[in-house]
Amino acid sequence: MGITRTGNAEIDQQHEILDSMVAQLAGFCVEGKRDSELTCQKCSLERLRSCTATLDSISDQLGAFLIGHATYEERMMELLPQTPTCQAHVKAHKAAHAGVARQLKKLAMKIATQPPRQASNDMWQVIGDWLGDHTALFDSRMVRLGKSAAPEIDFDGELVNMLDQHVFPNRPMRRKTVPAAPDPTLNKKRIEVRGRFESLSPAQREVFWHVLGGKKNSEIATTLGVSINTVKTHRAAVFQKMDVTSVVELVKMTGVLR
Repeated sequence: MGITRTGNAEIDQQHEILDSMVAQLAGFCVEGKRDSELTCQKCSLERLRSCTATLDSISDQLGAFLIGHATYEERMMELLPQTPTCQAHVKAHKAAHAGVARQLKKLAMKIATQPPRQASNDMWQVIGDWLGDHTALFDSRMVRLGKSAAPEIDFDGELVNMLDQHVFPNRPMRRKTVPAAPDPTLNKKRIEVRGRFESLSPAQREVFWHVLGGKKNSEIATTLGVSINTVKTHRAAVFQKMDVTSVVELVKMTGVLR
């Protein structure tokens, strides 16, 4: 675990969560735990379908968490001084985030056509290697830049305010304080939800807030000046990206951000 340590408590905990999620990719195959040489060809169709569904779920959660993790770090970068050194780091760091997101998306698309074990191994290799390399090349340096260039910055405290302002503007459930030792399970869900929100387009976010407010499709259409069909399309996309099937589930999901 040492390779994922940066000295920033929040980022280090997020890295631990990522490590555990990546470990799921290597251990989700029950048969493989008993026989490391076993291939998917020896499994039944029912087992293959189950493994594919499980891997698809892990990939979806991992993708959402990575977006949330990247968002956290990029908000942190906004606190760095506007020096050439810091800004060069920010540019390269953001490019690295975008790069792994593209890689994960491509790998996720192969889940439906590849044997589950091969797909999981490919994903495990890419994300596992990226996490270690990314921490060494970017995250640790980002934390050092913050401490050396602006030692008065309280990253954790100021970042919560920036997230409230930029990531979830006007939401009624703002976090007033930062827990000294946040629960890892809750923090995992919080970052995943933040990542899912970040994947919404601006138009989808507008519908998201109105849906949370309990408005009907016709009311949202009138408020936004669009057709009901447009609202329905955005609403369906919101539910799909947030991985919910009802408004009640959506409200409960966003409740973890309190």
